[in-house]
Amino acid sequence: MNVRHLALAAAMLAPLSIPAQTSSSSFAGGPYAPIILLMPAGPRTLAMGNTGVTSRDDDALFFNPAMLAVARGMSASYEHYSDRVNGGSLSSVTRFNTGGIAVGMSMLDYRPAIATFPTTRASLGAVGPDQTSIEAVAGIAQVFKGYRIGAAGKFAQDAGNGVQLSRVALDLGVSKDYFQGYTFGLAVQNLAKPISVQCTLISTCSTFGSPEPAVTGGITEANLPIRTTLGVSTTKQVGEFDLLATAALGMYRINFFAPSGGAELGYSWLDGYSIALRAGLRRPTPGEAAFTAGAGFNVDRLSIDYAMETLDASHVAHRIGLRIR
Repeated sequence: MNVRHLALAAAMLAPLSIPAQTSSSSFAGGPYAPIILLMPAGPRTLAMGNTGVTSRDDDALFFNPAMLAVARGMSASYEHYSDRVNGGSLSSVTRFNTGGIAVGMSMLDYRPAIATFPTTRASLGAVGPDQTSIEAVAGIAQVFKGYRIGAAGKFAQDAGNGVQLSRVALDLGVSKDYFQGYTFGLAVQNLAKPISVQCTLISTCSTFGSPEPAVTGGITEANLPIRTTLGVSTTKQVGEFDLLATAALGMYRINFFAPSGGAELGYSWLDGYSIALRAGLRRPTPGEAAFTAGAGFNVDRLSIDYAMETLDASHVAHRIGLRIR
């Protein structure tokens, strides 16, 4: 296997011909909540198809806790989705014994449609009341007999639009290097029981997995997006350039496969100074499109990263972040 083969596999993993699902009730065993668990976490990973299961940056906390054994640094990022929707994340990781420990947080402010719950990415920017979704995560990883093994606990919550729901969940991951320069990772995320929701308003749960209105005072359930992801990445020197290629195959609860992949081409002209161009593809979930791209600029220990993601035929979201290594 070489870089050309891996890059080709990454492109094949996310065919543009696969349309996004349009109904929360038909997407991968959904509807899902809290919505923050379906959002991107960092500009570098987002630019490469939101592929982070083998990332060595601190925001690996949101993709695969096993990579915390080799990740270092701290970062903050902000994404502008529309005039009504904004989000961001913070994360930091430090060395601990033979691995690392990390903490992080993501937040999303949005305005869902009043008659729709839970929200998908397709219905984030409606004209309903303000709502907030948050995720707080702490993770740890250690190296055991050559394998990186990690776990992370998280608290996720949606608040607003007539409901407030929250759940504590668990992420597990493992990673190892093979074949002289290839990193493989496997992560299982958002392990938790469904959340029971009290429908206090007819409009609150009127499209909650069913076209029929819910009965006021009734109980329904929201699944967390349990996701299993297997990924690989490698870096190679190609002339004067550094090439990183990554690919992953994710699977949601009920036979919805979400392949993704991307590449980064970097160039350094002075010690500690470099630039990078990135591009990626993904199988979109409701409200997304397949293509992502971005760029990065590194000065000594400081990195400035930018990413764009296509959300539909005419809408592009922008994310920018700072990282200190």
